Amino acid sequence: MRYWNKEMRMRSLFNGDKTVMVALDHGQGGVKPGLEHPEKLLNTLIDANPDAVLLSGGMARRFNYLFGGKNKPSLVISTDFILHGTIPQMEGQGEEIHQSISVEECVRLGADAIKALLIFGRRDAKIVAENMAYITRLAEECNYWNLPLIVEPTTWGELLTDEMKEDVNLYSHMARISAELGADLVKIDFVGSGEQFKEVLDNCPVPVAILGGSKASAEDIANTISEANKCGVCGVVFGRNVWQSSDPAKMIEALKAITYDDDEEKYFRIIREIN
Repeated sequence: MRYWNKEMRMRSLFNGDKTVMVALDHGQGGVKPGLEHPEKLLNTLIDANPDAVLLSGGMARRFNYLFGGKNKPSLVISTDFILHGTIPQMEGQGEEIHQSISVEECVRLGADAIKALLIFGRRDAKIVAENMAYITRLAEECNYWNLPLIVEPTTWGELLTDEMKEDVNLYSHMARISAELGADLVKIDFVGSGEQFKEVLDNCPVPVAILGGSKASAEDIANTISEANKCGVCGVVFGRNVWQSSDPAKMIEALKAITYDDDEEKYFRIIREIN
């Protein structure tokens, strides 16, 4: 059976064969600089028309009315949260991850995809196994509802050293495992060069998008995306590098230029307008 509705939803996440998504699910850890006024920010971002916006379940319910119109971004909902500690904004020793919204509720809210975490390097193998079982359960439910599943494999576990986190081969394994468990798209860190990172794409049978991570310089962002374009990534899912910009709408325009067309000249021209 071919899941035509699922394919249509996947296509809605892309402009041609590339995507620029904006991640706004960081507020699940508390109020972060740049995310203080979510409704105002969301209006700004939606007007800038990225391909998709990623929200937590609570924010997707609260601001659902902003989506669904003609030429509006697709809605992607983050279905889980990780608990590092019991005090907001303070790191603890926790490794708990739990589902925060059902697949059915995401469909009811009009989501075009959901996103779930797969965390590697944890101390307790049982927690990793439970995380994998959670991904496979989501994949089955998503297939039932014809909803694409984006999996974000991360290196947040304490067992992974800084050196290990720079090993492209590790990311190749993480991306492949995500696909094996049922991901329709993988959102992952970019490491190494485009030539090195090609290993990740060659061994992953579903599209791979790179995430933005911490706030970076305009030059570093351009270099990362240009290198990623060389090996065929399907786009970017950026959060802090958009909403911590002094002009998030212009930043989206700049990201489109370099992601869609690999146009560094236009990217830096827009960046100069921001600064």
